[in-house]
Parts: sequence; structure tokens; C-alpha cells
Amino acid sequence: MNSSIKTILAVTFCCFVALSAMSQTRDNYRSLLRDKNVKIGQTNLPIVFINTGNQMIKTDNYILAKMKIIHNGDGKLNYSDTVSTPGQHIDYEGDIALKYRGNTSFSSSDKKPLAFRTLASNVLPDNGGKKEKVKILGMSKDNKWGFIAPWCDETMFRDILSFQLGKPWFEWVPDTRLCEVMLDGTYYGVYVLCERVSGGKNRLNLNDPGEDDGDLTGDYHVAVDHGYNPNYASKHHPWLSLDGNRVANDKVIRYEYKDPDDDEFADLPSGARRALQNEIDKMENSFVGDNWLDEASGYHSTIDVQTFIDYMLATELSMNIDGYRLSTHLYKHSKQRQLTEGIDPRWKLTLWDFNIAWGNANYYNGDRTNQWQYMMNINYPYDGSLIPFYWYRLLQDDEYVDALKNRWQEYRENNHSTPNIMATVDSLSTLLQAEGAALRNNQAWGIFSRNNIWPLPYYAKNYDDAVDHLKDWIQQRLYFMDKHLLPPRVIETEAVDVVDGWNADIVVEKRPANTGSTQGIDAGNRAFYSSALRVAGGLPKDRIVVSANEDVKYALQPYNANNALALHTAGTSGTLTLATPIETSELFVLGTSGNGASSLTVKLHYADGTETSAGTFQIRDWSVRTEQLQGDEAVKGLGNISRDNDSYSSDNHYCLFDFSVPVDKERMLEAVTFTSTSNAYASVMALARIVETPAGIYHIAAEDVSPDNQPQAIYSVGGTLLGSTHKGLNLVRYHDGKVRKVVTNR
Repeated sequence: MNSSIKTILAVTFCCFVALSAMSQTRDNYRSLLRDKNVKIGQTNLPIVFINTGNQMIKTDNYILAKMKIIHNGDGKLNYSDTVSTPGQHIDYEGDIALKYRGNTSFSSSDKKPLAFRTLASNVLPDNGGKKEKVKILGMSKDNKWGFIAPWCDETMFRDILSFQLGKPWFEWVPDTRLCEVMLDGTYYGVYVLCERVSGGKNRLNLNDPGEDDGDLTGDYHVAVDHGYNPNYASKHHPWLSLDGNRVANDKVIRYEYKDPDDDEFADLPSGARRALQNEIDKMENSFVGDNWLDEASGYHSTIDVQTFIDYMLATELSMNIDGYRLSTHLYKHSKQRQLTEGIDPRWKLTLWDFNIAWGNANYYNGDRTNQWQYMMNINYPYDGSLIPFYWYRLLQDDEYVDALKNRWQEYRENNHSTPNIMATVDSLSTLLQAEGAALRNNQAWGIFSRNNIWPLPYYAKNYDDAVDHLKDWIQQRLYFMDKHLLPPRVIETEAVDVVDGWNADIVVEKRPANTGSTQGIDAGNRAFYSSALRVAGGLPKDRIVVSANEDVKYALQPYNANNALALHTAGTSGTLTLATPIETSELFVLGTSGNGASSLTVKLHYADGTETSAGTFQIRDWSVRTEQLQGDEAVKGLGNISRDNDSYSSDNHYCLFDFSVPVDKERMLEAVTFTSTSNAYASVMALARIVETPAGIYHIAAEDVSPDNQPQAIYSVGGTLLGSTHKGLNLVRYHDGKVRKVVTNR
């Protein structure tokens, strides 16, 4: 064989190997399993057996397969060995049309999501076979089903959590069942068998357009999405500011047809496709006219406002970075059905796709608890799939915002109470651990030994760690949501004196700046300055700061000495020691961050020698332009000065932020340790505490004090001697020697 032929054969072989590596293997990705020999034995979850006859599962066309589900009932065990354990209950057994589904959930996961349709026989619909609606695992009859394949979600139940919390509030959300899947005899781990968002009578309840006396005003189901299969482009571009002053004219909002899908219009009445486009246009146009707030002709006439509020709350609570702009399903019913059945014909929303929500994405700040997802267009305007403009328009309506806040309060008083959310998380995690399903899934896929799963921001050590991390994130997210959406608390606070731990002077009180400070707040070597140096943008001369959040009172450290705890790299720690141990239920922390947002873990040290972890807290980047303000800034409008050349910032758009740390009020707190988990420049600048008003204290006015028992000394709760009582809680020692806690109204 001559050298040229050898070269051709070698190149051909390499190309074949490369193409084979990129294509799907015939063993249904079995080669990607870390352990192909995992056995179920017994489990509390339903067992799903899928037999493809070793066919290749495809992404675009269905293949014929068989499926059997063993489920002996809730609370009972199921056994994979049906020979040695006969007589088990078979929930479903029959033919299915099977394919892969999903976009990034398919391409970025070793474990692939599936879609299937239940069939009346072993003939695919493309070949003349009939689909068959069936009940599966107690879920209502339909023929469209899916398997969510938890991959980047280490808890494996983020989707379920969103659906369960949303059920009382939405007209319909998907029902789900956790199960374990055997595919062609190989264990493939935990999947979520779920209803797909579709038009069936037991789901969105949609008729074919024109079915109701030829009415083409609906029924329709579309999704705002990537536009991999774009069907219709909005005539309105996304906004890049909440007021619409900036518009992304180079970006498009894309709708995909779902019910009917693009192929089905050929069998529908003439004009059905154009009629759907008209309904989308009508909805969007209702937000832009001069009468957009009019109840009869504005946006209220085209959307069910309540379902938009519920969707927004579900998206924001979970910080779903795909929310509003991807996998966002809208549907409506026809005007004729309104007349004959009393069904609301306005556009509604349902829920779908929360696997990278609940703090589970390492991009677009998806892991943060103190950022609004609706700010996506403002913070990341370069993305190709931005939020539709009408979500920003809604936030311009004060009545909508008020209704949003009222709804959140209703949520928190019902199934979104903190105990109920935590109980839901615990119930789902217990279900997955009780008979080893979570352990088997990890054995098969090696989830907790990997470090390359997109887009995880946190790699858990084990399943318990994954659940604990989620619970910590939820606690912080609820705090953020409550602060913005619930009525403000009326609390009494006071500054906490710190005697040790400050390690940096980041406030310039005299020039040159490099001698009036020791380091900068960011890598640009810029620092804050005192208003004694420059009034505009300066920190107050008296060093007293009152946060815009709940009027929390802080006292900054002297500007001519170390006045911050600076933590600039992941893993660095610092401890602030209090002047005297304090009693409180909440510790407030004031600080800022340069070079991006910071994350800090907080450890509390008590006087009895015990320590507790209070969780992970976040501080936003100090540079906040007007359009990026979220309302949670403690202090805004600050300036900075360069430590290199004494130049001031061109405008004053820098901020301080604060957060609240829960404290055991039954113990005396004496120190706090902060540890950075990011490489941003974190600066902790002051502490404050909530002052409790215990039961049984005296609420008095000055005239209530007996002339025979005058106060001899008055102290703050922190022990500072006062010249007179101040509004709120005081410690008063009377002439008779007794010390009482006193609240005054002045």
C-alpha cells in the first residue's frame, strides 16, 4: 500500500472517529455512566422499565419503545426483580413513542431528558398508529409526557419544588413523580416523570382554533424562547431600562408555536396562523398605547394580571435566570368559549423549567440572593434572549406593584411560609434518600465527584450538603423578597461597638489620598472620602449612617484609622470582636464590594464558648447606575477618590449595602468571623443590632415617673451612659436601686 493511500485512509479514519465522538452512540449514552452495573433491589420510588430494543434514541423523531412502571402504592416498596417478587402492581405497561427533548438541558447534560407519547398499539403515529390518553401514577389522562433528567440540579427536585409551591396559585402547573429508570436493562438513575405543558383537556384545556363555531381568537399556546425553532418575532424590541427610554433595537423577542405547533396549521381553518399572530400583537400593543392603563382597553383587557403576578413571584423567588425570556409558556382561550363556558379568554402563564433556578447557575449572578431577575436586560443587555418589554411596563403601574406586594404577603401567610417551604424541601429530600435512590443515582453518574457540571456555582460534597446549601440559599432569598415586598418593619436598632478586627482604612479624610487611607475598595485603587474633604458624595463627618432599609443605625469607625474589614480573595477571613457581649435576635452588617459582588460566610461566636454558622451572605458591587438601583441600597450617591492621583469620580453612583444575620437571642454574642468565598473586594464597615422589646417592660411618658423614685442613671441597651431617655428601649436605674427596661415615646 503506497503512502498516499495510507494517508487517505488515516485521515478518513480520524474523521470517522471524530464524528463518532460527537454523535450519539447506539447504547443510549450508556458509555457516559460512571457505573453501568448499579442495581435497584428495592426502592420507595416507582420503577420505570424502558425497552428500545437497543435502538438509537433520537432528538428529532420518535422511535417505538415499550414501557412498564411498577408502583405498589405510596409508602410501599417496589422491587426491580419481578421474577422473585411476583404480583407487584403494574401502573402502566404499553407501547410508547420515545425521543430526547430539551435544548441546553440536552446538550449540556450526560443524563438526557426524554419525551414520550403513549400509544394504542405498536405502530408510531407517523406510520398511521394512534396515540392513547392514559393515567400514569395517578396523574390525569393524556398522551404527552416527559422525563426531566436532573443533572446539574444536585438535589434533583428544583423543578418539583417550583411546581408544588405554584399549584395553589396557578390555573394549572405540571404534576410530577420522582422515579428510577432502567433503560434497556441498565440503571439510569432518578428521573422526574412529569406532565408536559400541553393543550389537553386535563392540562391547558385547549381546543383547536376554529373549533368553537369557527372562532379564531383562540385557543393558543406559545412559548417565549431561544427561537431555535422560531415561529413569530415580536414587533416590539426589549427595553434596556425600566421606563423604556432605552430599547434594544438589535434584539428580538421570539415566540414558538406549541398548541397548535407549526406543522398543525396546515390542517386548521385558513387564517389560523395569522389569527394567532394577531392575538400576540394585540396583547403586546395593549402595553404601548396612551390608554395602556385603561381597564377596558389597556393591558388588563388582554392578560390575566393575576397569573402574570404569580409567574413573576415564582420566577423571582427562585431567581430563575431563564425566567420571562426562555421556556416561558403563555396560553389563552377563545372569545367563543368565554360566551359558552365562562372561560377567561385573556393570556395566562404556567410554570416550566427550573433546573438552573434556586441559586443554581454560575452566570448572570444566578446564585445570588440579592438581585432581581427582571433586571436581566439592564445588567446583561448583550444576551440574545432578553426579557419582553411588557414585564418592564407592568412595573410602571403602581397598582400592579401594589397587587404584587399584596400577593406576596398572601403567599407568605400560606404555603410560602418559611416553615412550609423548608418542610417541602425536607419531604422531597427524605423521599429520595429513604431507600437509597439518591445514593444509587450518584453511584451511576458520580455527581459528587465531578467538578465540570455546567452551570453549577457550588459543588456539594454529598447529597445532604446539596440540600443544606439549597435551604441556606432559600432563607436568604426570602429575606430579600420580604424586605422589598412586605410592609416595612418598625424596629429599634443601635450601633454595635467593635474593639478589634478592622484591618484597612478605606475612607480618605485628607489629601493626598494615599496617606489618608491604606488601601482601595477595588482593583482600581479607589477609596471613599469624608464629606469634610468634599461634600458631594462624601461620607458624613459625624460617621453616623442610617440605612434606607428599615432605618438601621450604624456608626462608622474614625476616618483617620482602620475603618473596614477588607477581604479581597476567596478563603480570607477576619474576626470583629465586640466591645461588650450583646443580646439580640438580628445583627446588621454594613459594607460594600469592589470588582464585582462578594459572598461572605458568617460565623457567630458566643460568650459561652460556642460557635454557629449563620450562612452565606452577599454584597452587591458598589458601582450602581441609576437604572440599576434595586431599592435595597443602604446608602447611594457616594463618590470615590483615586489613591493614585487624587482624582474624584466623575459622578456619584457608588453605594453601601447591608444585610441581616439571625442571632440566638438567648446567648450573648461577642465576636463575628467573616470569610470570603469570592475574589471580589469585600469591605465590612459597621455593625448594628436590633433592640428587643421584651414582654412586661414599661411604656411610659415623662410625666409617669414618680417624684419619689426618680431615675438615677440611664443607659442604652448596649451599656452607654445617656443624659436622658431616648425614644425606644432604655435601661433605667431608679432611686430605689432597681433597674428597669423602659420604652419611651419621645
